[in-house]
Parts: sequence; C-alpha cells; structure tokens
Amino acid sequence: MNCRSDSCKKVFKYLSRKEGTLEIIDQAPKAYPGFKSYIRKIIKKEELLFKDIVLGEDIVSAMESGYKNALMGFLRSAEESNRFIIERACLTVFVSATTPKYIDLLRKKKWHTLVDLGYIIRAESEGTGRMKKFANRKVKLDQWSVYLMGKPFCKKHVKILEYSIPVEDLEEKLKMRIDARCSLCHKPADYFTLAMPKASALIGLAGYIKGKDVTTLMKTYANISRILHPYGFNDINKDKVFTIWARDFLTVITEINDLLNLVDGSRSSSDDGNPTIKSIKNRKGR
Repeated sequence: MNCRSDSCKKVFKYLSRKEGTLEIIDQAPKAYPGFKSYIRKIIKKEELLFKDIVLGEDIVSAMESGYKNALMGFLRSAEESNRFIIERACLTVFVSATTPKYIDLLRKKKWHTLVDLGYIIRAESEGTGRMKKFANRKVKLDQWSVYLMGKPFCKKHVKILEYSIPVEDLEEKLKMRIDARCSLCHKPADYFTLAMPKASALIGLAGYIKGKDVTTLMKTYANISRILHPYGFNDINKDKVFTIWARDFLTVITEINDLLNLVDGSRSSSDDGNPTIKSIKNRKGR
C-alpha cells in the first residue's frame, strides 16, 4: 500500500503496530480528513453486511455513534461503542445457536433481573463445564442444552418460570437422564433457569460455537475496558482520538466479520491512498 502523504504514512504505521492500545496511546498521530472519510465509507459498507443479521441494527448504531464521538474527541464514548459492538456480535452468535429468549430478555429489560439473582456465566469454561456436569457427557450447545448452563431449582425455589424449563421436558428434548440438585436446598431439581453470560464468557462461547480463535477480540475488549476505567483519557487531541478509536474499530470489525462469516472483498485493498483493513488483519499480538 502506497501512501501519498506524510499524514497517511504516520497513520498507517500506527495502525500496523502490534502493541495494545494503552501501550501506544500517547504516540497516536492526528487523523487527516481523507482517513476520516475512508472510515466513514467502511461503516457504510458494514451497514450492508449487517442488514439481515440478528442484532445487526444495534451493531450499526454503535458504529455510527462511535464515529461521531470520535470526531468530537470523546474517546471514552467512542471506545464504549467498540466494546458494545464486540458484545453484540458475540451475542448474535450465541443467540443464533441457542434460544431467542435471550433477545426477549433484552427487549423486556429483564436481563439484569436474572443477573441480580446471580444467574450468570462468568467464563466459557464455566458454561461448557456445567453442560458436561449435568449431562454426564459432552453435548452440543443448542436451544435445549443451553439451559444446562443455567441454574437448577426445585419447585419451591424456582423464581423465573418464563425463562425456565422443567427437567423432564429437558430430558425428553435431549434424550438423556439429567441428575441435578436445587442450587438452594439441594433437593432434586425440577427446573433449569437460563443464566446470563458475562462479556468474557460471551466472547469465549462465540468462539466455541464457531470453532474460531477469539484471542484478539478478548485482548481488544480488555484494552478498551482499561481505557474506560480506570484511565478515562480526557485530555487527548480530538484528531488523535479519532486515530486511536479507528485503530480499535478496524480491529473489531475485522474480527467480528470473520466470526460471523461476513465477507467484503472491497475492503482488502485501497487505491485512494488510505490505510486498509488488510493491514489490520495482518497485525498480530494485540
């Protein structure tokens, strides 16, 4: 890729670096108008890719808000959008492989209710481990086995019937015997209630479902989280903010496009003197 200006060369060099965002945040070059326009074009192309994807509207909205906040120099808000894109893309994979009841929990604003009750999955290994424990063997994650990642309860202690399934129904669907005890009183369980995956679990489970390496997504998510807290970064020049955000944004969409099996060959090269996503894809060690 041949840059036509010093500004382009500086941005391209920064985008191609292997370090995490925090390690080089003070070395970010200022974004130039052509680069900002290039990112805008990428977002428009991404909108088409996500048009018919579950939760695609949420992802596109986050791209738009991230771009606008980056232009204004609001790094925290812009990076929060990048983090949200990762979460929504991984939730898309998870929901598509399991049950739309998770979407229902979002729409009805009940997700946090189950989280507050302690019905959570902290890591991929915790979720898959629960399935194996209750099934006594490895089972495929689907709309029924996902309940095994949740909490078992007896009739007395089950609280959220809307998002629970009777053990006998689950045994019939999975064609197996399930030996589970109530999480509260240890009597034989009558129900399993869905559990809510935390962000790290969601990323891991998305990789598990797709059979793909999500290490870069994990590292990028962690880097972004550290920008939001504890650092904040309120005093960075707004043109530098755009470059910092764009670097993470390009990494995020490259990874989620791969995760969701989305392809856009038009972004593999550029003839307008701008850095390309191909340079991001070739970068390792984030």
